[in-house]
Amino acid sequence: MHSIPIHQAKNQLSELIRLVEQGEEVVLTRHSKRVIRLIKEPETVQPSIEARRQAIEAEIRGLRAKVAATGADRPDFNELWTDIKRERDGRPDSWVGDAGR
Repeated sequence: MHSIPIHQAKNQLSELIRLVEQGEEVVLTRHSKRVIRLIKEPETVQPSIEARRQAIEAEIRGLRAKVAATGADRPDFNELWTDIKRERDGRPDSWVGDAGR
């Protein structure tokens, strides 16, 4: 861990960022008191556009199969919509990110 006064950190920001990227922690101080700790941002895994496209296509195929169903057990729109909402609400947030909610 590196500890450095804020006034000095201003001039060494690029170097401090490199240290943090390498896994080091940097503490900025004011009058020898800890003010803030710089740590590396955890990496998040975002689904690729292709993976999202494939998931959407699979969902559309599933919906088409439900709509194409024949006979007395054919679901009406309200049943389909209820099923879609139930499936959507059961997905992990990482599936669509914030844009899907």
